Amino acid sequence: MRRMETRLSIRANREELEAWKQTGREAGFHNLASYFRSLMSSRYFVNDEKKYLLAELNEATNQVARCGNNLNQIAYHLNAGGHEDASRAVSECRDIIKTMKRIIMDIRR
Repeated sequence: MRRMETRLSIRANREELEAWKQTGREAGFHNLASYFRSLMSSRYFVNDEKKYLLAELNEATNQVARCGNNLNQIAYHLNAGGHEDASRAVSECRDIIKTMKRIIMDIRR
């Protein structure tokens, strides 16, 4: 079946592209386009459980970000008085947010 109506583009680095091609070949697909079409039309691609987990993680990320903003304001005031421990707490919050974002990306895969 020929598909010329629309085009979908995805940017990837060489390593990602090769990994996708390899995964597609291992799954029995002859080209990347047919592999992606199969994934996108699969009801298992983003199932209800993943949608729920993504929503929960997004909400948790937002809450941690709000806490980080509050900590940042506290750190500003504490650091003005010479307290250095506050910057460490803000850094830890940022690390937690980065970790949660990585988890969200892993679930989306």
